[in-house]
Amino acid sequence: MTDMEVKQQLKDFFVNELGVDANELQYDTILFNEGIGLDSIDSIELVSLIDETFGVQTSGIDRANFKNIDTLAAYIVAHMN
Repeated sequence: MTDMEVKQQLKDFFVNELGVDANELQYDTILFNEGIGLDSIDSIELVSLIDETFGVQTSGIDRANFKNIDTLAAYIVAHMN
């Protein structure tokens, strides 16, 4: 799976499952706090998606990897089987 495919799947998840406005969400948009304001419940759903969809474990990773879709996709692609 390519970096762009992972980014698109993540964006689709944010829009379709978490209700984020697609017009406000770019690959470099900050996801938590000052960004689009995802919360701890959203992060649990995101971790579940990453584990189930991509087979990548996220426990213990630096939260900097959750900054935006770009950083998430880079982490996922680097750790996919």
